[in-house]
Amino acid sequence: MKKLFLLISLLVFLPFSTFAKTCTFTTNSKNIKVTWTAFKTPKKVAVNGTFRDIKFDGPMSGNSIDEILKSSSFLIKTDAVDTKDAARDVKVAQFFFKKMTGEATISGKVTSMDKETINLEITMNGKTLEVPMSYKIKKSKLSAKGELDVLNFGMDESLKSINQACSDLHEKKTWSDVGLSLEATFKKSCK
Repeated sequence: MKKLFLLISLLVFLPFSTFAKTCTFTTNSKNIKVTWTAFKTPKKVAVNGTFRDIKFDGPMSGNSIDEILKSSSFLIKTDAVDTKDAARDVKVAQFFFKKMTGEATISGKVTSMDKETINLEITMNGKTLEVPMSYKIKKSKLSAKGELDVLNFGMDESLKSINQACSDLHEKKTWSDVGLSLEATFKKSCK
């Protein structure tokens, strides 16, 4: 009985921080996937793609996933399109992205986030706009989705160009809205 009383006394009087775990989350660029979904034809058929040259900047580890995201940025080289169709990749790069003003890159950074939304500041075609993405984190995996309109980035000529180059395949209709998707897997380790 004395031992039980001693054990209970120790538990009551020890600071709670003695029992608190410190966790670290880590990821790397191989565990981060950025995809886009463009649309063609009057029926709005989806075409998915990504880029083979995406550079992520910022911490790859932190005390929380939020901490890592809030300091993150990226740079995408748009000449390295990957739609799983080599002929399409060439057309998208040549007739859409090469029509952009300035460098053939897209850059972005996380400007803020709350419990439901990550706000990205995206620079494309010489214009910078904020794009909100809804997200959720489940079992150390982040999934975020958003949408942008390329016309808001002044890409009228790019849209006309790809629509003309693919007129028959697109049935003369290429949509200006593009879906964005981000997936990142983090490893959690606690001490």
